[in-house]
Amino acid sequence: MSAPRGGGRGRGRGRGRGRGDYYTPSDRQDQDQNQQPQQQAEPEGKNSTIELLKGFLQRRYDPSTKLLNFSTIATDEEVAKSGMFRQESTQKKFFPALMVVCDDMLETREAKEAAIESVTLCGNNITNLNVIFDLCKTLNHIKNLDLSGNAFHSINALKPWKGRFRKLEHLIIDPFSNIGWEEEITSWFPKLKILNGVQVRADKPAAGDAGMITDAPMAAEPQAMAGAIAPTPVLPVPTFDQQKEEMIAYVQNATNLKRDYAIQCLEAGGWELNRAGELFTQSQPSLPPDAYN
Repeated sequence: MSAPRGGGRGRGRGRGRGRGDYYTPSDRQDQDQNQQPQQQAEPEGKNSTIELLKGFLQRRYDPSTKLLNFSTIATDEEVAKSGMFRQESTQKKFFPALMVVCDDMLETREAKEAAIESVTLCGNNITNLNVIFDLCKTLNHIKNLDLSGNAFHSINALKPWKGRFRKLEHLIIDPFSNIGWEEEITSWFPKLKILNGVQVRADKPAAGDAGMITDAPMAAEPQAMAGAIAPTPVLPVPTFDQQKEEMIAYVQNATNLKRDYAIQCLEAGGWELNRAGELFTQSQPSLPPDAYN
């Protein structure tokens, strides 16, 4: 005997209803209450990260010199507690997020240019630009950049930034072993004038000599042929005093030191910017307040 059709439909409907989970009103309420702490924790965690990054930017910004000091980031007490700069995987997230917060704090290009002229990233032991690449997106207008105290193995590690900083005038970086690296890196930045304390591109002549203007790099160490009569240079050759003045101005801009103290720092470092920077860092705690502008 065949089964009644009604019974078949009943079994079908039963199977359909059985596929889902059934919750009583009290079960549903308990589940919602358990999910709420997790949902609330996510925005709280995000907000705390943003506040951490804002605090870091505020601590590391010097409005008197328009300098963002990103040196030795891992030693910053709050950053160290968070663990955000402990290894490369987290570093790659830290710096882009930092640039996003900077972009939010200075919303327009004009605001960024008015507030920030110099950035130092010295002493971070960075091996490539993966961690800090976003600097060229957010602050590509800067005039002064310090990359010393890192671990770039060759000039190729910096190639992602080639042509990115169109207004860069001063660059400090640990020297590379390959011959001619100075000329190559100078060609990447059309406004670069001083590389590691050495003038690499001549100042532009006065308006009357506009036809002779060039942005071509200068040879790092031009040598005259023995016994040859030196021709009259097309561009003015900077004297050592001019180079010193450029270095003094750079140190004052980067440290806010008064001129006399900037000169003392450079003289103690043998007129090498990297060495002068190390000496300034070492002596900074003992400098009197009147050493600064």
